Amino acid sequence: MPADDLNRWIADLANAIARATAQDPMSPEHRYRTGVVMLAFKVYPDGGIADIRVVGSSGEDSLDRRAVAKLRRADPLPAGPEEARARGHVAVVSVAERILTPAHCAVPGKIRAFATV
Repeated sequence: MPADDLNRWIADLANAIARATAQDPMSPEHRYRTGVVMLAFKVYPDGGIADIRVVGSSGEDSLDRRAVAKLRRADPLPAGPEEARARGHVAVVSVAERILTPAHCAVPGKIRAFATV
């Protein structure tokens, strides 16, 4: 396989991953929990993503799951040259999720939780 084809594919993978894992939009009027997650994964020549795992946690399970979900949305990635083989990759993903306070969850006139005995 010509080195140019392989290098072009690797650059295409990096660009697609960067687009899929771009920083979450945040609004100044809300509070957010943020973090950075390092993911390791395998990319197959057809562009399929597999074996995604967290190798550097944000410290928050919900943010780690959000990072994995963002990477899954990139699947499939660009297909590689015909002679390409599966490659291991690492991506650093910035994530943010809005913190919902009770005031955000309340719906006037609606009961949000109940119990039965």
